Amino acid sequence: MSRDRWSALGLALLAIGYLLAGRRYALDTLATPGPGIVPVVAGLALLGVAIWLFVVAGSVSPARSVGGLPETGVAPQRLIKSSQVVLAAALVLYAALLPRLGFVVASFALVVVASRLMGLRGWWRPAALALGVIAASHLLFARWLGVPLP
Repeated sequence: MSRDRWSALGLALLAIGYLLAGRRYALDTLATPGPGIVPVVAGLALLGVAIWLFVVAGSVSPARSVGGLPETGVAPQRLIKSSQVVLAAALVLYAALLPRLGFVVASFALVVVASRLMGLRGWWRPAALALGVIAASHLLFARWLGVPLP
């Protein structure tokens, strides 16, 4: 069995453990969800990703470029590490600027930067993705769950 399939099995075990640990929280109803709804959704999402990774583990060929970026002559490992450092810095900056800029502006900038680092080309696609993430987050947290956003 390949390393990817072992990783998928590890993720599946982690998801099952997370779902079992989250059982102690009440689900309540969809109209008034309890604290158990987040662990259930997150655990099921992680389990779904693990199953998908297990299924596609042998069928995906290695990419010729890193994160959808064209060949640049830079070693792929070096490009990946620099992207990881920039993304980590963006997350720290997001946490620092969130109280000052507010949820909408800070989250929009974070999603645009992260999606560009992950290889999403152009500027309108990352902007559209950021608007979608902000709208979905606002609907989920502010409207449905009643959690005020900064």
